[in-house]
Amino acid sequence: MKDINQRPIILVSNSSWYLFHYRKLLIQKIKKEKHHLIALAPYDSTSKDLSNFLVHIPWRMSRKKNQNLYSFFISFLRMLLLIRAIKPKLIHSHTLQANLISSIVSSFFGINCVLSFAGIGRFSKSKGLSKLFFIYIFKIIYFFSNYQRGTRFKYFFNPNRSIFIFQNQNDIDFLGKELNNLKTFNFSLIPGSGIPYSYISKSNIFSKNSRWKKSPHNYLNRKALLCKVTFIYCARLLKSKGILLFLKLAKLNPNSKFLIFGSIDSSSKDSLTKNDILIFTRKCKNVSFMDNKLNPLLYKKINYPVLIVPSIYGEGFPRGIIEANTLSIPVISSKEAAEKIPIKNICYVNKKNNISGYEKCINKLTNEYFSGKLYLKLENAKEKAIMNFSEKKIVEKTIEIYEYLNKKRNESYLLNKDRDKLDNWIAQ
Repeated sequence: MKDINQRPIILVSNSSWYLFHYRKLLIQKIKKEKHHLIALAPYDSTSKDLSNFLVHIPWRMSRKKNQNLYSFFISFLRMLLLIRAIKPKLIHSHTLQANLISSIVSSFFGINCVLSFAGIGRFSKSKGLSKLFFIYIFKIIYFFSNYQRGTRFKYFFNPNRSIFIFQNQNDIDFLGKELNNLKTFNFSLIPGSGIPYSYISKSNIFSKNSRWKKSPHNYLNRKALLCKVTFIYCARLLKSKGILLFLKLAKLNPNSKFLIFGSIDSSSKDSLTKNDILIFTRKCKNVSFMDNKLNPLLYKKINYPVLIVPSIYGEGFPRGIIEANTLSIPVISSKEAAEKIPIKNICYVNKKNNISGYEKCINKLTNEYFSGKLYLKLENAKEKAIMNFSEKKIVEKTIEIYEYLNKKRNESYLLNKDRDKLDNWIAQ
């Protein structure tokens, strides 16, 4: 206990799936550097897989009841007791509700805290009470991130205890505009969670074998080409993620295949239901619902794949776009999703996000295929994606933030209190 560096790092999220899917390399890197590591996240279908990488303590909190004050208080109390028992040196939290609870708990115990926001775009576009509610929540998070407990009944101002991580500049600009009264705002811009090595290692193979590499012996016309194209959707089955637009596009192109990788989100009213899926399956014979698959773009060989990203959800960083870029898969994206990536010209952008816009993008894609421009564009996008967004680079930036906070040598109320008890145990 005398050496605070021996205390564990806690990773917090509202789902085990998020940590397993987006933080696997970070977990491996932290453990490689001989740090103790524990995950606090609700139990779900990936919890067993997550437990193979680190100690996972199920944190009972409900995404379905995230606006229920009683449910929030119970989740808060559970984390308070867990953190009191574990006594970590750092908490790294993800997603809004988890960040709110983590900011309060870390302030109460005086523990360093990193708060990652996966995307607040949907809040910035909301109006009225919804927008005011988000601003109020963020102000609470900001307040507690800047104060910490020093003695039993006293708190003091310490802006160096916490750092916010955002995935795109738009979110930072929005908060800077709405919360211009903030005196200190320690933040870092880290674009998403990065491209996994499993994609990068296979990028050259996918590029070499890509059917989008036009051959002089290829005599396909546009109609014949579209019969061979498979359009892909990779996201939760939310209307704001564009699932209805994707299904409408499938109706207009009955000779093409449409694969949907993603699951129902029972905690969201915006999600398709099981009954909706049954109806669309009967109506659209060219559509296949594949459920949730790990690394769906690597799932099976597809001769002429095209990723469609019709989302207006407001995610932080659309990793699916750069994963497709890495595998030389053409991408057609909404303007809202594409503008979250600072590197341009890596996908076809539908500026109006309507059906006619996606049809125009498909026409442009096929025209550039026949002219030979498409493959050159895909190679350029692949190089940009790997150079700027590898998971290794993202993890290195995150570790740098941990090290920065560690150098501040924050005097934690919780850790100092227990250290004093151990040092003076004979007098107690």
